[in-house]
Amino acid sequence: MTRAFQAVTAEPWAIEPSWLPLLAAIASRNQSGPEIDAAKDWQKRDFDLMAGPTAQRLAGASRTYVAGGVAILPITGPIFPRANMMTEMSGATSITMLHNDYRAALDNKDVGAILLLMDTPGGAVSGINGFADAVAAGALKKMTVAHVVGSAASAGYWIASAANEITIERTALVGSIGVVSAVPKQVEPDADGEMLIEIVSTNAPNKRPDPSTEDGRGEIVAVLDAIEQQFVADVAKGRKTSVDKVIADFGKGGVKVGKAAVSAGMADKVQSQETTLAGLQRMVRNQQRLADLKR
Repeated sequence: MTRAFQAVTAEPWAIEPSWLPLLAAIASRNQSGPEIDAAKDWQKRDFDLMAGPTAQRLAGASRTYVAGGVAILPITGPIFPRANMMTEMSGATSITMLHNDYRAALDNKDVGAILLLMDTPGGAVSGINGFADAVAAGALKKMTVAHVVGSAASAGYWIASAANEITIERTALVGSIGVVSAVPKQVEPDADGEMLIEIVSTNAPNKRPDPSTEDGRGEIVAVLDAIEQQFVADVAKGRKTSVDKVIADFGKGGVKVGKAAVSAGMADKVQSQETTLAGLQRMVRNQQRLADLKR
């Protein structure tokens, strides 16, 4: 277990588990190889997901564009609390950027609706509920739709569930509701022959719980369950359903695809990105006509 992996997994994650070793590879500054190439593919998708040649960059935003009165905010790759080396190397998204761009879209008088264009495996728990709350509040002011082009998994689905509506491509994935933590325990020297031994103070045994013991595992699970409880509650509120239904029908930690996700109540419509965007643009034009008539 590398120290880079220990750094990456030092906090709980609402992310598809397969992404944790990939992020550890990036943290190790191994800038070549299939894992890094796969991660960088997410960054390229930012531009592939734009609304086309007529879209203009939204003033004051990092990556949001406007097309026909609709702000298009891509949420792609793993999600981190702040921009850092990891976001630069993996094509990731930062919560700081999301807050900034979403606020810019809400404040811009030329924006009548907001489209969250999603293809993310999720990310670090830190800051996710805060941005989901911001989306829920913003959706009361301007129509906000989350459109899933690839996946809105874990933390990504946490965010999407706060929107007014979730639309999904036929083969797109939503779900992976739950929280994961990889807690390393070094049992032999590393490649340099070093062994890291941590000693905690007498009254803080839970500062470094031992995942190989029942008590240690219990402490870790208790933290994950507390976060998951908030996650599930927020999804239930956003999707206007019960906590029991989310637990029973929303994948139980797995994902659902397209029509199955709609049938379960995890999304509202199966349709293309173009159809979703065109519908929002039509809504914005109608709003403008009504506003003109009242003048």
